[in-house]
Parts: sequence; C-alpha cells; structure tokens
Amino acid sequence: MKHQLNLLKFFPSEVYPEPWPNQLKALKKLSELDGGAIMELETGSGKTGIGITYLRAQAQHSRGHLFYLVPNKTLADQVKKQFSDLTIVYGRNEYPCLFYTDKEVTAEESPCFFLRACPHRVDQTTGETKEEGAKPCPYLLAKYQAKQAKIVVATFAFYLFTQLFSHEFENTEAVVIDEVHQLASAFRRCLSYEISDYHLAQGIEFLQQNKLKKEAVGLEHFLSTLKDIIDTKSKKQTTVLLTDGEIVSLLRCLSRIKVQDFEDKVKNLVASLSKTELAENLETIKRLERIVKSLYRYYSSLEYSRSTDERKALNYSYGYLEKDPEQSKSAYKLIIKGYHVAPLIKKVMPDNTLAYSATIGNPEMLYFETALKLPFYTFGSDFLVEKTRIFIPTDTPNLAVNERKTKDLNKAVRSIARSAKQLAAKGMRSLIVVVSNLEKDKMIRFTKEEGLDAVSYGNGVTPRQAAEKFKAGVGDCLIGTVSNYGEGVDLPKGIAPVIFYLRPAYPSPLDPASMFEEMRYGGRRWAIWNWRVMIEALQVRGRNIRSSTDIGVTFFISQQFKRFVRASLPEWLDKAYVSNKTLADCIVETIKLMKN
Repeated sequence: MKHQLNLLKFFPSEVYPEPWPNQLKALKKLSELDGGAIMELETGSGKTGIGITYLRAQAQHSRGHLFYLVPNKTLADQVKKQFSDLTIVYGRNEYPCLFYTDKEVTAEESPCFFLRACPHRVDQTTGETKEEGAKPCPYLLAKYQAKQAKIVVATFAFYLFTQLFSHEFENTEAVVIDEVHQLASAFRRCLSYEISDYHLAQGIEFLQQNKLKKEAVGLEHFLSTLKDIIDTKSKKQTTVLLTDGEIVSLLRCLSRIKVQDFEDKVKNLVASLSKTELAENLETIKRLERIVKSLYRYYSSLEYSRSTDERKALNYSYGYLEKDPEQSKSAYKLIIKGYHVAPLIKKVMPDNTLAYSATIGNPEMLYFETALKLPFYTFGSDFLVEKTRIFIPTDTPNLAVNERKTKDLNKAVRSIARSAKQLAAKGMRSLIVVVSNLEKDKMIRFTKEEGLDAVSYGNGVTPRQAAEKFKAGVGDCLIGTVSNYGEGVDLPKGIAPVIFYLRPAYPSPLDPASMFEEMRYGGRRWAIWNWRVMIEALQVRGRNIRSSTDIGVTFFISQQFKRFVRASLPEWLDKAYVSNKTLADCIVETIKLMKN
C-alpha cells in the first residue's frame, strides 16, 4: 500500500458507487502510512467501507488472518449484510449443540470440553467430523470456515478468547476495530468471573456422589474460606473489595487443588456417564467444566488482584452477599474483575491495526485504556450543522449528588415529561435517556401523569423489544438507561428527532470499580471518569443523527454537562451548541428548526 491508487483499487464499489469525501481523506492518510491508524469519523462517514478497503488491500499480500471486529452480534450482522463476501463467526451461545437430541442446548450451555466422544466434533485442521457422516457441530464448523476465509467478521469477545486462550488465530496480520472506544470495557467483561456458593455446592455434591471426595474437599475448603471472608466484611456493607490478605487466603485454597489431576478425573467421570445421565446433570456438569477450565484463570486473576512490591493491583475482586437469599439461588458470590487490559490488547493486536469510532475525544485516554499507540486523525463531517442543536438550558438544575437539592431530580424529570409532551403534540417523538433504573421508573411515572404514551422495558419486555416497538411507530417517547440506549439503538429518519439526556453517568462511589480506581489512581481517576462521560454524551447525541439527511436535537438537562460537553464536541459542531437559553426557549427553537 504505497500510494492511494493501490487502496482505491480495493474500494467496495458494490456498496458505494463513488467514495464519499471522508472515505477519500481517510484512505489517503492510510496510503501514506506503514501500518495502521486511529481515526475519529462522524457517523455516516462510511467507516465500514474504509475498513473493508484496508482489509481487502491487505489480503492481496497476506497469508495470515484478517479480522473486522465489532462489539456485538448486531453490528456483526450489519457488516455481513453490507458485504456478503465476508465470513462471519459468532460466540458459542449463538449455535445449537447437536449432542443433546431431546432438548434445546446451545454450544455455550453444553459441557463440550468433556464430550470428547461427541460424533459432531469438527477437526479444526481438516474440517471432518469425528464420526464419518455425522452432522458437523455448527459452532466448530463456523470456526473452521473462519480459519479458511480471507476476511472474518467477529465480535471483540470471540477475538479475545481465540487469540489469548485457545490461540487458534495466532497468525493474524491485520485487524480493523469498529467502535474502538468500547474495546477496553469489552475485554474487561470477558476477563471477569463470578463464583457463587450455589454453583460450587452443586459441583461439590456431584463430586461426592461420584466418589471424587478429595476434589470435593478442595472445593469445600475454598467455599468455606470465601463465606468466612464475606460474612466478616458484610457486617459493614453488602459489596466489599477484598484485601490482599483475604486474596492470599483464597489463593492458598486454590493452590491445594491439583488442577490437571482434577481435570483428568472429571473427564473420566463424565466419559463413564450415559447420555441420559449427561442430560439429567447437564447444568452441574457444565458448572464443573467451567470450574475445571477456569481454575488456572481464577488463580491468575486473583493473583493479579493484589498489590506487590513490583506493581499495583491489575484486577480487583469483591465479595457480595445477597440481601435476601430466599429470592436468589446464591447467597454468597465472589466476583473477579479484569481491569488492566491494555497490555493484553497490545499483545493480540498486530501492527496493521486500523481502529475507528465517531467518539474518541482524547486519543491519550484511549491509549491509556487500550495501549493502541497509532497515528491519530480526526475528520470533519458532511452533515450540515444547521440541522442540529445541542442544548444545555440555563434553568435546569445541577443533578450532581453533592449539588442537587431535595426536589431537583423530580423537577428535572417533570420538565422533561412536559417538554416531550409539548413536542409530541407537534408530531415530534423523543428518546429519553437516564442513568439508573430508579430514574427510569420515575420518568415512566411522570410521563404517564402528563398524558404521554411512553414505551420502555421491564415486566418481560427486553430493551431491544421496546426499541423495536418504538421504531414501528408505537408511543410518543422511548425511555431507558444510558447502559441500554446510550449506544446501539439507532433512531434516524425522524423516528426520534429529539433526545433528552438527564445527567452524566458518573460512577457511584459505592461501586467496586469506583473504589478500585480511587485506590489505584487517587485524584487522577477524574480524568478517566470525565473522558468516559464525554464519550457517553457524544454517543447519546448521535442516536438520532445517523446520516447527512437526518435532523435532530439533544437536550443535556443537568448543569453538570456544562463542564465538558462543549469541550468534547468536534470543531464542526461548535455552532450547534446552545447554552444561553431557557428550556422553554430551547423547545421553541426546536419546533422552529423542525418546521423549517
């Protein structure tokens, strides 16, 4: 890729008849580089086309694997729909297990690790099934096909597990990372483990019943120590970070279990069971499989959760006591959270890495989170700034916990409900984004009191189902938390031309992640937290503007937003920022903008 013409030769003209302006600019920059880059490109800039061009060009001289990575299955499906020549592969939970013929079991739910005699198993070198003529396992077949493909679309999670743990795609030569701002949090989720007394007890009972008493004793000792730690700490609060000493106590318990011996015995035990017994004990065997496969990871993750003379803690672990055990199968839980993922990201990403997002903001903060140190470029937008507004009204309250007055939250929620009702009367529907479920429930109650037809989730309705219902034309407004509707829900073409965002989602001081970051970084944690809420604010703003033809406004309600929203905006959006008008005046301007 020495010059621009080489890249344009691989441009996907079957999707884009002509390159868009930002596509040309981005490809020109890439053609000048030896390696990859990080790019901030506004929604509707044709980012996917840039990434596909980059990978297709790499494919001409590469014998290694090439990946297009996205945060979730929905985005993977969108990319595959656009570019049918790509090969897509999902995680285990998206494929059925064929071993169990009398019940529906996914590959994720199946104890596949122990089912070595399964006739459907696909050899990852030849593609042949273990038993000739048997129907191939859909998950293993998809992995085999991905290994033969030129360009593979996959999720962050799939890429991490196959690169870091199973080492199945080690010869990876180029990667495109879409929505790169989500990469660190996705890796953290993948490297987090939950161990409950309920599931440990199930495994212990199963081992005892099958005469593996020595192994059962090892797990019993670990469970007893875990309960003692949580019982002691829960006298002060429900969720508590573990100290270095408590982590060492748990490590001692794990070190007494001979993992390879344990694994071999459980494998032999499972192999001796009939298919009926395997089906009857499916959940317990799967839990045992997870314990066996994860013992090394538990030990390593716990080890990295304590500080040493050479380093600070890289993970954090906390105990959790269920307040009402009668309402849950688990009373005691140990959660081990992966945190310092930057070195792992650096390890599994090749030199030829192209990463992009519409919301990057400070590239130094992205580097801090991901260790991706690549040339950074930010591009303008083809979108007409006159078609949008970013409002921070002058007369709304500051909803920071230490700043708000008793009635401020209710006042802000009521003002949103009344404003959304006024706009609905003019034919304009709204997306209302809050932070907590308590705020969501309050918002739903207030909108009903104002006579607004609100759509939300709960009582068996998922966030996705609620969003699809709203997209189909039901309701005046869609209400949800930033964790569900801050990203991933697209409402273009006037579906919800107005967005209300109640307040920034700063972490709770009682959240274990907050406690850990405060302990690890002290006052410097605010730089991380501010960057994250900036990214969230920009993502929320982008829910209703997905292309140059869209029109939409966003109301940032809490005065907290004045601290950072304007500074986080790309330069081309500066003219859209309005912070010198009352909420009522902003509503008038919105109606005028939409009418024109």
